[in-house]
Amino acid sequence: MSHSIKLKNGRRTFSVISNFHEQEVYAPIRRWNRVIFLIHGFPDDNTSFSKVIPILEENFPKALILAPLLRGYEESSQGPEGEYTVGEIAKDVKSWINEVLPVKNLPVHLVGHDWGAIIAFKVASVYPELVDSMVTLAIPYLSNLRIWEYLFKIPLQLYKSSYFLTMQSEYLYKKLRQTGEDTYLDYLWRYWSPNYEYSRQEIDQVRSTLLKPGVLEASTAYYRCLFKILNFDGRRWNVNFEQVPTLILGGETDGCMIKSVYDLEAEKLAQTKLVKVQTMNRVGHFLHREDPVKVAEAIVEWIRYNK
Repeated sequence: MSHSIKLKNGRRTFSVISNFHEQEVYAPIRRWNRVIFLIHGFPDDNTSFSKVIPILEENFPKALILAPLLRGYEESSQGPEGEYTVGEIAKDVKSWINEVLPVKNLPVHLVGHDWGAIIAFKVASVYPELVDSMVTLAIPYLSNLRIWEYLFKIPLQLYKSSYFLTMQSEYLYKKLRQTGEDTYLDYLWRYWSPNYEYSRQEIDQVRSTLLKPGVLEASTAYYRCLFKILNFDGRRWNVNFEQVPTLILGGETDGCMIKSVYDLEAEKLAQTKLVKVQTMNRVGHFLHREDPVKVAEAIVEWIRYNK
């Protein structure tokens, strides 16, 4: 069963899909034995995990499963553009964890897709004591790659990432305001997941979220903050994987993050304990939407292995 609850970080309030009612989440006696956070990416929202949640519930009937809307995806969590750095958003996740677990006495697992993956890496980097394991989807580690490796080993990825430039100017990203069935949002979903036959209900739900007041400006600010000169810390998320065991999942047909990046990461992380890099065939960037059973089973196996 799905419920809508609220989480907070200071003045910001976040809408959250939860499998427990809000009164149960904040009850003195917890009915759950672990917490699983599902952190969405862009262009997407927290309904991204709607097909994964039932499978996680079936396998972890006593887990508290929370899928929050990220900072800026509703008016109650919006703020100045400079406050959309990865480090600032990681503080939201820290606050959420502390809110549902005032005393860290139960396992916490992060599952992040796209920007949610980057945020999960950052949380594990700066608050490793709060996270017991994590699974990242569609974005590999990246923090250990250098520019010369992009230039000489994976130059195609630089081209694939050129959409970052679109998010730097409203003149360009305003294309995401288009409505109808053949829009820029459709183009991104089709290009990034070429085999994904998504429903109009799925993409229209995301479009509806992005068209709410201030959301498109806030969600694209994530990209602009990466390019801010003084945001050096926000571009690195060095994780000690011995502290936070991590499964890095990608899709082989991903048009946003090519398979060669995962192959390079697998090579670079081969001697690093408690991290696994894996690509899945026949799925692209939205792999958890495309094949929720396969992705959920991988998440379940990783959580059980690292419980």
